[in-house]
Amino acid sequence: MEKYMRKYEKVFPVILTIWPYLFFLFLIVPDQTGKNHVMFLVIYTIVTIIIYGFNIWNAFSFQGTEEKLSFCGMMVKLLHIPFYLAGFAAGILCLFVMVVPAFLLISPILILILTAAEFLLMIVSSSYGICAVLRMRKKQKLSTASAAVYLITHCIFAADVISSVCLYRKIKNVS
Repeated sequence: MEKYMRKYEKVFPVILTIWPYLFFLFLIVPDQTGKNHVMFLVIYTIVTIIIYGFNIWNAFSFQGTEEKLSFCGMMVKLLHIPFYLAGFAAGILCLFVMVVPAFLLISPILILILTAAEFLLMIVSSSYGICAVLRMRKKQKLSTASAAVYLITHCIFAADVISSVCLYRKIKNVS
């Protein structure tokens, strides 16, 4: 089983990297009645929960080194930057359209959904860095203060990307 997992443990971060971008298929799905979009959202949400769960599990059971673990986390975060920027732009657009009375109630809900979706994605992609920090702390190659800073910054928008790069460099220098 362990050999089997080592073979596939690098596939999960790749899937996590690509998965958010597949949401943009929603924009090209033809739909006259709204049924296709609802079905797409339901299926996408279910598969997203499964992918996120497997990635969290993969991060905590990762058999590779801390350097490989933090590298996976860093690459996922760096490759998600365009997705986060698109979500931020959509949120700003929602704010601007609030001058239209119909969007006065819908826009805050959409912004809340966007924020929640992006936060969940950030936490899942942070699981690789968090696991690397916990391993490094357990081996006492990272001070408690440094570990705390890395753990906290892995849970803050934008700081998580910087933290993942710094963590990778730190682990690379320590190892």
